[in-house]
Amino acid sequence: MPSDQPDSMDALKAAQNPDTETAPKALNNPNSEEELRMPLWQHLDELRSAIIRVLLVLGVLVAVLFNYSEHVIVLLEKPLLDVLPEGNRQLYFTGIADKFMIYIKVSIIAALAVGSPYILFEVWRFVAPALYKHERRLVLPFMLFGTLSFVGGIVFAYYIVMPYSYDFLINFGSSTDQAIITLTEYFGMTTKLLLALGLVFELPACMILLALLGVLEAGVLEKYRRYAVLGISILAAVITPSPDALTMLIVMVPLYLLYEISIIGVRLVSKTSPE
Repeated sequence: MPSDQPDSMDALKAAQNPDTETAPKALNNPNSEEELRMPLWQHLDELRSAIIRVLLVLGVLVAVLFNYSEHVIVLLEKPLLDVLPEGNRQLYFTGIADKFMIYIKVSIIAALAVGSPYILFEVWRFVAPALYKHERRLVLPFMLFGTLSFVGGIVFAYYIVMPYSYDFLINFGSSTDQAIITLTEYFGMTTKLLLALGLVFELPACMILLALLGVLEAGVLEKYRRYAVLGISILAAVITPSPDALTMLIVMVPLYLLYEISIIGVRLVSKTSPE
């Protein structure tokens, strides 16, 4: 009667050496195995150090760019002043510290735009140990793509969304009404809009990073596409300063295109990653 010992040994070996085709990506990556053995407090300590470094860099950039805030403020005022009637193209401030706080806000937005490559580098540095060696070589393309995406969102907000939105809001209703717009109100809305669209345009970079980590597949994004369209519609309504359908549509279309770009990027990354 033949012994079943060889079969038992084979089963034991199979358990000790799982098939690379079915094993999770993190278990197939030697670097990830080392990461999994790291205690949670060590991961949190690395994250804390990364956040501190980012805040220090942003603090320095804010201090430097504060000296150039006036030029940025003049630039940001243009979309509104262009749609205000002649003779009333000015903004007002009602609080003693209003102008100073606006300079701070503008400096922070400028620092985020200028410092976005370093922020993305810190993100990459934190997740790099969980990636394969050939994936870590994508650090420069990732930083470049992420930076261009953030700046692209700001440019889109400035040249497309702001002019249409402010023109609708200012010229809505009676033409005899005169607008008295404060600096705090305008720059509060403008900085939120610029920051929101800058971050939203980072969607493809975030999705590609999740795909590299092995936690996202293109099929998942395709499966939930209709829900994504609903979410994009809600997001566009929240981001857009004006409630008119045209401006919301102008925001929705690029956001949907970003979602489709994310699917393509995730699919390409999945093809280049080992199973």
